[in-house]
Amino acid sequence: MKLFVNASLPTSSTALKRVNILFDEKIRKISVDEIETEEELEIIDLKGRILLPGAIDIHSHILGKKKTLPQDLAKATKSALKGGWTTLAEMSYHSDAPIFDISDLKKSIAALKGNAYTDIALWANVDVTNYPYFAESAQELWAKGVVGIALMTPTPNENIPQMDFTEIMDLFMDIYESDTEFAFQGYDVDNHDFYTFDSQRDGIKKILRRMQENPIHIPRVSSYLTIEFINTISKRSDISFAINMMDMMGWLQPEAFSTPWACDFHEHNDLLYELLRTKKLYLLSNSCTEIPADDELFAGNSPELMEYSYLWVLSELWKARKIPLSTCIKMTSENPAKRLGIYPQKGRIDAGSDADFVVYNPETTTTITTPKGVELELGGAIESVWLRGTKQDPDTPAHGEFVSRTNSPKRRHNKSSWV
Repeated sequence: MKLFVNASLPTSSTALKRVNILFDEKIRKISVDEIETEEELEIIDLKGRILLPGAIDIHSHILGKKKTLPQDLAKATKSALKGGWTTLAEMSYHSDAPIFDISDLKKSIAALKGNAYTDIALWANVDVTNYPYFAESAQELWAKGVVGIALMTPTPNENIPQMDFTEIMDLFMDIYESDTEFAFQGYDVDNHDFYTFDSQRDGIKKILRRMQENPIHIPRVSSYLTIEFINTISKRSDISFAINMMDMMGWLQPEAFSTPWACDFHEHNDLLYELLRTKKLYLLSNSCTEIPADDELFAGNSPELMEYSYLWVLSELWKARKIPLSTCIKMTSENPAKRLGIYPQKGRIDAGSDADFVVYNPETTTTITTPKGVELELGGAIESVWLRGTKQDPDTPAHGEFVSRTNSPKRRHNKSSWV
């Protein structure tokens, strides 16, 4: 059993709360008063350092080729853990072995053991050629704890058959009662020959016309007009979206970062900043992959981005631009955990949650080199990262685990929805 003393916890206001935290793999108790126990304790004095929840990425694409899977998984999750990302949700856009059924799920879970340095949640896929059993397989996977079903139109992976919008509608209707979460990445292939902001928005509208109140997530939105559209209809449909971390970095610090794909954020600077200030940008994601994609819609960032992206959020959004720390935590921990159905196990610091911590020192600086080759000084430093109660260092063995979904995302008619 371990005990943090003199930890500063963020609150919903700008104030920090000084507390003591008793934990093993789980957080056992949080108190402003001294915690007494008869158990032998390892006492760690944080000396007022800020204690943050481990960051959660709602979708990554690091399970690719079977022959290099252990190395790819270890490399990416080491980068993530170094930067404070303690849980990744793998969407496997480019996998040689997509998750179509229970057997595939078991193989993927087995592949994590000894190779993953972070905890991993898993999205599943649909093999539409397995008609009419693909809907049954999706329901079975949902029951086994996957965080959702990824729908890609067009498909970026020859191992994942493409579904047309009629087949997607049939799937929604077949598993309507299960509350299954979906992620849609694509565009209206019926009326557009390639990806543009308009074709993506038209694809989202097609999905919304077909969904049966099933929760749905759009993995990457790089256009202000699409964000505005989603926010307008979000009260009528249980829909969420993610902003690519590099899109935000390139928008706010173009001298240091740039995006390799289309993004119009700089054209709507004031309007977009107002959404950020008023908590209307729900999720930030690294969208990391080692595998290049022909279509920019499915292109990702290098896993090395995760080594400093959480720190960048704290430095640039909280310290430099005065976005509330609670808002930064929502975008990187709380909202992703809720959308994935793994909250409150992940995404918060409270009794009963996993002891996933980031110890942050706001009084120092960290120098990084951006992909553009620019040396950038970030405010603050991540001093240590803890995964399920174990402090991580370069010699810590990989002990990441499969994270099973523990609850269903709320439907839109439920007033306690994640929004």
